[in-house]
Amino acid sequence: MTRRPARLPPRVALLIDLVLLVLVWHVSSVLLDRSFLPPPLKVVRAFVTELQGPLLLHTWASLKRILLGVAAGTLVGAPLAVLAAEYRLLDSFLSPFMYFFYPTPKIVFLPVIVFLLGLGDPSILFLISLIVLFQVFVIVRDAVARVPQATLDSVASLGATGRHRLRYVYVPLSAGAVLTALKVSISTSIAVLFIAESIGNNVGLGYYIMVEQWNRFAYEKVYAGVLAIALLGSFLFQAVNAVDSFVNRWQDPA
Repeated sequence: MTRRPARLPPRVALLIDLVLLVLVWHVSSVLLDRSFLPPPLKVVRAFVTELQGPLLLHTWASLKRILLGVAAGTLVGAPLAVLAAEYRLLDSFLSPFMYFFYPTPKIVFLPVIVFLLGLGDPSILFLISLIVLFQVFVIVRDAVARVPQATLDSVASLGATGRHRLRYVYVPLSAGAVLTALKVSISTSIAVLFIAESIGNNVGLGYYIMVEQWNRFAYEKVYAGVLAIALLGSFLFQAVNAVDSFVNRWQDPA
């Protein structure tokens, strides 16, 4: 029997990766000696200092927008996907539309959304919700559509109605698919949030980086904002991943 090569624990591997990244960053900063690439230590100092001031406010504003947008998109996309899997007439109308627009980057709709909703939270929240809605719908719909017909026949033989199929087959199955969709959409949502917050807005990490600091060439604070976005995205991803691991704890680890 062939033994699989040993693997480093994920946390150890991540620590090594981060050390190498910081080392390359520091060496590049020393060699280039340019103001736009400050050394890591100065960025960390700026991050700690700014976190006690405006950076915390901007981070909290971005976090609220992400959470509200993700929640709204999920609460609409997941039920629609499950209903489409159960009702073929709804699926025949809804799915072609969703799959047609799914590949389109939703950020291109930002000008139209701003025209309709104005600048600020309404347009940002709607855009994030739109991204998550499409991600959740496509992934959940594909997951529930793969339920074997034999499973549905077995449930039907026990006298299950459409409501029973929704409750005992599709909804439990869709939970894991929803979490997978959220892990995929978090990074996209944060990227779109960054762009949206830097346009006609006065709070949020996008505004903090591009308007407050970039325009003043405060590069250390720019990198501090980038670090805040990276930590925010990592925190959200790990939170969803922890919920996913709990929900699917009955499965064998890969």
